[in-house]
Amino acid sequence: MKKTEIRHPLQFALCIAIYAAAVIAYSIMAYSDQKTLLMAELDRQLLLSAKSLKFMLAPDFHDRALDKDSISRDEETKNRIAISGFAADSGFKWVYTLVQKDGKYYFSAPTVSAEELKERPSWYFYPYDDIPEEFKQAYNEKKTVFVEYTDQWGTFRSVALPQVSPGGRTYLACADCEISHVKSMLQKDLKKSVGISLFFLVCSIPFIFFFRGTFRAHAAELEKINAELTLHKTHLEVLVQERTADLEQEKQKLEEALRTVKMLSGLLPICASCKKIRDDRGYWNRIEKYIEEHSEAEFTHGICPECVEKLYPGIIKK
Repeated sequence: MKKTEIRHPLQFALCIAIYAAAVIAYSIMAYSDQKTLLMAELDRQLLLSAKSLKFMLAPDFHDRALDKDSISRDEETKNRIAISGFAADSGFKWVYTLVQKDGKYYFSAPTVSAEELKERPSWYFYPYDDIPEEFKQAYNEKKTVFVEYTDQWGTFRSVALPQVSPGGRTYLACADCEISHVKSMLQKDLKKSVGISLFFLVCSIPFIFFFRGTFRAHAAELEKINAELTLHKTHLEVLVQERTADLEQEKQKLEEALRTVKMLSGLLPICASCKKIRDDRGYWNRIEKYIEEHSEAEFTHGICPECVEKLYPGIIKK
């Protein structure tokens, strides 16, 4: 299998993985932003409710709320009805105030449900044994604290607002909102965001496969052209090698011919009487010497029949 045939599916899978990662990141970011907005609005309402508690109580109530017997049953009942009604109208689970005595914290003006009222007639100065550490921090450092916690009554988002009574006694004004439904709503929003993203992913798949098919067709055509070009290149290289070999052979033949043949050309000045030839320097040389210097020819001597008859007439006659 070709490497390109393996690489293209891997690239496609990588693109899908990157898109899925982007969807997850966007969903988480949207979930975080939505949670931040919801919690900011919830904190604003919690703080407003906590600030409102002092207006439902006698101005000097917390100066007098020193122990379980310092507030009359009638005043405690009046406070319970007012605060419980406010909690029901505002949609919060509990709104209450807390006081401290001997390092322990007690409910001074709490919301009381019908079930809790059946359990005990009075919840005034009831100890808050599992108070969040953040509430203690708010009391000690005199600063407002928001906290999420889970206890025996559920999961809550709460505010602890330090307040000071006219007599200078510090107490906490608190409001709790049960946030299980908020988390459920956020989870639904998260699932909705993921679902929408996946929906668009599914819608884009036909386009992805269309462009992928088009790309593969073009890639196949390019591979075919490239194969043809490679074949043509190989053929040209063979032709060039063959032609180079032929030229090398021709060159060798020419060099061999030049080594074996020297041609005489042009006009040769020759004496009409003795037959000597004049060279380029103006000297007259015997014809055989001139030819030997200007060619590869060599001379061997003999006598032609006419000269034999002329020089040696007696021998010819015999």
